[in-house]
Amino acid sequence: MDEVPNLALSLAELRRLVEVGFAQVNGQIALLLQQLEQVNDQHAKLAQRVEQDRGVADTRHTALESRLDMVEREAVTRSQLAERTRQIIAVVTVMVAVAGAVIALIQLTRG
Repeated sequence: MDEVPNLALSLAELRRLVEVGFAQVNGQIALLLQQLEQVNDQHAKLAQRVEQDRGVADTRHTALESRLDMVEREAVTRSQLAERTRQIIAVVTVMVAVAGAVIALIQLTRG
């Protein structure tokens, strides 16, 4: 008959241990859920910041592309510069030749 009170006592102790274990597990689950909510909030804030930064970067990229296009349209290449230099030299040569001819004609008419 001593076994029945011992069995009841053991069952009561087992029940208490199970309840304490469940309480601990529930507390840990609640803590994990709270941490998960904080992580989700941080993730949402970071995602929003990334989107804002992406928008700013896209705007800047578009502006830089426009500036580059303008520079490319207005830029003078080395070959174009060489051609312009040749043309200027040719024009100056013709002008010097014409000036020389005019001076020669003036000297001939005076002489």
